[in-house]
Parts: sequence; structure tokens; C-alpha cells
Amino acid sequence: MVAPVEIVTEPALVLQFLAWVLAGSLLGSCSGLVPGLHANNFAFLLAGVAPSVPGPPLFVGCAMLAAGVVHTFLNAVPAMALGVPDAEMAVTALPGHRMILEGRGYEAIRLSALGSLLAVLAAVPLAVPVTWVVTAAYPTIRAHLSIVLAMVVVALVASEHTWRGRVGGLLSFALAAGLGALTLDLSVDAPLEAGGVLAPLFAGLFGAPVLIDAMCGGGVPTQDGDAIRTSRRAVAATAVAGALAGAIVGYIPGISAAIAAVAVLAVLPNGASDRGYIVATSGVDTANTVFAFTGKRRS
Repeated sequence: MVAPVEIVTEPALVLQFLAWVLAGSLLGSCSGLVPGLHANNFAFLLAGVAPSVPGPPLFVGCAMLAAGVVHTFLNAVPAMALGVPDAEMAVTALPGHRMILEGRGYEAIRLSALGSLLAVLAAVPLAVPVTWVVTAAYPTIRAHLSIVLAMVVVALVASEHTWRGRVGGLLSFALAAGLGALTLDLSVDAPLEAGGVLAPLFAGLFGAPVLIDAMCGGGVPTQDGDAIRTSRRAVAATAVAGALAGAIVGYIPGISAAIAAVAVLAVLPNGASDRGYIVATSGVDTANTVFAFTGKRRS
């Protein structure tokens, strides 16, 4: 005979928990909508003030998770509407801009939100088993990390459809590797701590080019509507595949959301479209946040 299960509720504790989650969601909304801000900014803030704030440490962690997840729902808005993407959403900037120029900006934002929502629904039940599998395989991956990353580079270059594109990919990789080798070990003295050399690097790589290009444009055209012009099956398959790829981003150094999104689109039929890029990248970005909190993040 199965023993009865007793459920005890504490309304005050539940309200306190919901308040922390709501506070984290508001912080994630701010970081997602303001260009240049990231959920990690608020995570550090919460971690700094946590000892002086009444409440269980678990609630602080829930607020940080809420901030991170909500951020990934909203960071597509500045990436598409304002032209200042962060590193995770850089790959969606140009596809999103093309859709805006076609008058489909509202659809692009809806696709990003759907990609994030479906990724959460897929990542939550898969988080624990996927984390177990990746954790078990990680020592082997870590021991051969240089080979894994070299294979990723070869696959990305090979995914280009023309030899001109492949040569351009190799040149881009060489320039990026050279830039990192020359700058990442530099010590930047500044009045404020802003991430060392990474802050100006990211501003130059992800912010400035899109803004400079936008200066020559004619403004945002009238947007026609928000109806999604792709099948529900395609959106769902791309988002779920992005959720699985989010686990890879969370555990293998050097693999970004943009790279994982390219890999997702390469294996999906008719995936390499502007709409596919937006859904896949949003799914990878959101799922990565969920998976990052289920296990110890590797570096």
C-alpha cells in the first residue's frame, strides 16, 4: 500500500519566493531591453548584496535564474530594433534587420520569443539527464578540447556553400584568432571595472559595425504585421534542436550561441533562413541559461 503524501504550504514563504522571482524578472527585463547590459551584471549585483538582504540563499539563486531567462527573451529587441546586439544575439542582428526592412519586424520579435519559450519547455525536463550525460563525457572532451574546437572550425568553414565563402570564413577565423592572441592578455587601466579588455572588444565587434551601417540607411520602414510566415512544425523543431544545442554551449569552452545555432540549422531541412536563424539562436541562448544552472559550468 502506498503511503499518502502530505503537502504542506507556507503562504508567507511562497509570497517571498514569488517576490524574489518577480524582482529577478524585472532586472532581466531591464538588462534585456537596454543595449550593452547583460543579466550577469545583475547577477553580480545580487551576489554582492545577498549577505545584507533578508531571505534564503536559494531565493537569491532563483532571482538570478529568473533574470537570466527573462533577459534571453528580450535581448532580441535591441539587437533588431536598435542595432546593438550582445555577443549571444549578434547572429540574429542581420537576419532580424533584413526582416525589419521587409516590414516583418514584429514577426521577427515574435519568432525570437517563440524560440525562447519553446526552448524553456524543452530544456526544463531535459536539463538533469542532459547534464548527467555531458558531465560524464566532459573529461574526455576536455582532454581532446583542441581537436574538438578544430573540428568545429572545419565544420563551420565547410558549411559555406561557395569557395569564396569558405576562404572568407578562414580569413575571418584567422583575424579573430589573431585579435584574441594580441589583446586578451592586455591589462586595461580604466576608472571603472567593465570587464577588462572584453568590454571595448565586444563594443567594437558587435555594436559599432551595425551602428555604422545603420547610419547610411533610410530609417525603419512601416511594419506590416506580426503573423508568422512559417510552419509551426518548423518553428518547434528548430527551437527544440536549439535547446539541445544550448547544453553544448554551456559546457564546451569556445562554442557560442551563434556557432551552436549554425550547427542546428545545418542539420535541419530548410533551416538556413532568416526566420530559422532567429528561432535557433533564441532557443540556444535561453536553453543555455537553463542548463548553466543545472550543473557546474566548465571553463
